[in-house]
Amino acid sequence: MKIVVVGGVAGGASAAARARRLDESAQIVIFERAPHVSISNCSMPYYLGGVVGDADDMIMMTPALFKSRYNIDVRTRCEVMRIDREKKLVYVQDLDSGEEFSETYDKLVLATGARPVRPRGLVGADLPHVFTIRDINDITGLKAYLERKEVRSAAIIGGGFIGAEIAENLRRAGYETDILVRRNQIMKTFDPDMAAILHKEIADNGCRLHLSCGVIKITPEEVIVRERGEKVSIPADAVILTTGVEPETELAQEAGLTIGESGAIRTDAHFRTDDPDIYAVGDAAELFDFVAHRPGRLALAGPAIRAARSAAGHMYGKTTPNHGFIGSTCLRLFGLNAAATGLNERTALELGYKSDAVLIFPGDRVSI
Repeated sequence: MKIVVVGGVAGGASAAARARRLDESAQIVIFERAPHVSISNCSMPYYLGGVVGDADDMIMMTPALFKSRYNIDVRTRCEVMRIDREKKLVYVQDLDSGEEFSETYDKLVLATGARPVRPRGLVGADLPHVFTIRDINDITGLKAYLERKEVRSAAIIGGGFIGAEIAENLRRAGYETDILVRRNQIMKTFDPDMAAILHKEIADNGCRLHLSCGVIKITPEEVIVRERGEKVSIPADAVILTTGVEPETELAQEAGLTIGESGAIRTDAHFRTDDPDIYAVGDAAELFDFVAHRPGRLALAGPAIRAARSAAGHMYGKTTPNHGFIGSTCLRLFGLNAAATGLNERTALELGYKSDAVLIFPGDRVSI
């Protein structure tokens, strides 16, 4: 069995490692276009605040370690450009030398991930002081810019996980920080009453939070927004876009594989695509929302790893029950920990479920 994996972060690396545990004789190759594989994405915001002191601490495995420990051939800075399903070939370009070559496969795993969204039509989104975060080079580049340019103020556009964690760490590092959110709350997985507690925590720690705020344009010195019906100028020496991600599906589309209604690669319960020899896992793959009863996406490491293990097992006749995802999230924001699982009240109502909600404040210590 020869297994080729496209993408070497959570989903791709886990699929390769699981396949090796199941088959000592398999030939396993990972192609990753970035310089690193098996990185800790969740720790990247904490590099800005000094919680993670060394960029190398965000690298979980190296190609050399993959080879010595698992006998897996990892080739970084190699991008898969095309799939020939009939011949069972992938065509690859070495991004350093420019050389192009082909690789055969028996089973192919697409773990191409998702790219940060740069809002289309946003004036100034391509300026040199505007950043998105996807890999280690992005976060180290941002930190180097902050220190080299003597940045005093930063604006984060978006109020999800990455935006909130980056804001916390920029404040820890001493930067004036504004969070600009289009909705009326941060963290859409939480209901408004929970989000309000987080809003207070953000304000108490010196971050300025702008809700129901539409970004008009970015300039080299400021971000122009529409807030409460008025144009407002927010000074910003650096801007970080955290407005979500979109699955990278171009390789799958060009190979004729079906894209699902969520915009990710459609798979069956075993994470196979239309082609029985091609699997898709991670942020690029469509999952099933167990609670909402519909296809969906969840760009988190947990579902990616479970899908990867399931796909690798299926290659060897080992099936794993797949009931879909529930969607559990947790966040530390300054001095608070917050978590959610399943549907919140707002989403339940949007889906037509009859639901009730209760707000309780339980004790956090043993009563006397």
